[in-house]
Amino acid sequence: MLKLEDIAKLAGVSHSTVSRALAGSTLVNQATRERIVAIAHDQGYQVNQVARNLKLQQTNTIGLIAPELSNPYYPKLVQSIANRVGESGYSLQLHLSGKDQENELDSLINLRNNRVDGILLVTGEHGLVASEYATGLHKSGMPIVFMGWFPGAEDFDFVTGDDADGACQIARHLLELGHKNIAIIGKPVHRGPFDRTSSFVSELASRGVSIDAEHHYEVASDEAAILAVRRLIHTAPRPTAIFAYQDSIAMVVCKELHAAGLRVPDDISVIGFDDLDIASFVSPALTTVGCHIDAMAEAFVNRLTDRISGGLAAAQPTDIIVPTVLIPRQSSGHASVTPS
Repeated sequence: MLKLEDIAKLAGVSHSTVSRALAGSTLVNQATRERIVAIAHDQGYQVNQVARNLKLQQTNTIGLIAPELSNPYYPKLVQSIANRVGESGYSLQLHLSGKDQENELDSLINLRNNRVDGILLVTGEHGLVASEYATGLHKSGMPIVFMGWFPGAEDFDFVTGDDADGACQIARHLLELGHKNIAIIGKPVHRGPFDRTSSFVSELASRGVSIDAEHHYEVASDEAAILAVRRLIHTAPRPTAIFAYQDSIAMVVCKELHAAGLRVPDDISVIGFDDLDIASFVSPALTTVGCHIDAMAEAFVNRLTDRISGGLAAAQPTDIIVPTVLIPRQSSGHASVTPS
């Protein structure tokens, strides 16, 4: 089997020069480096990457933890992150923490044991479940970046969409269309200063509009969303608009309204959040808020690779806030006159 010493003899240079050249070191001038690489290629020499990684204490692998793939938002996000990781020269090891993040701790332990170079963790509705272990990893020097706000997020690098501003844009949009009797079908408040629901309610309140308790539902499944719609359409007066926490909920809402003989937006306007691909293809096309997933993924991966390379080793933890934008489509219209 061809060894470095053989290439060194053919190139007329030292063993260490060959080693540096094949590693891409700038300590070897470009002409010499290109000549050594060409000789190695012609002789069929292949770098033992496993041995090199062990020597460098690196695996060239990044770990990614995401809650689930059944929610249509996450597959798109995971794919975008995987693309960015590959472009950065790393391989990706994916773990799913589960819908209730019940596997988050085990995922962190497995990634640590597999000696990944850094960890990307997408938090879910329960925040950071394995906070104690994650904090320990961070203090031990493991590069780790989070997506989504959670209590204590300011102690770490984290990336989040500006969901609070997106929710405010929805509130203003509905008010401009004349809506005052508005309902919410969503999730419990869990994103602190970036939370959609609390920001939506606050923006309406600042403009003199309140949400009745009987018009505010927190749901954890499609079945619960369907029941919420059935109750809302029988309240008096019936709401003229529904803000659904995410596009997948909004589509369930639209389907149930249609089944009840109500038209969107003529009878009830519906607005979602996330701008999933399908939002522009359903009928009527869904008004929603988008936070460019590719921009989120790029910021997420770049911050981690900067930490891995040591470029930010001494820097304080920072947050990266990606802007959101309202995307008006056909599912929102002027407020209808509903029966009292």
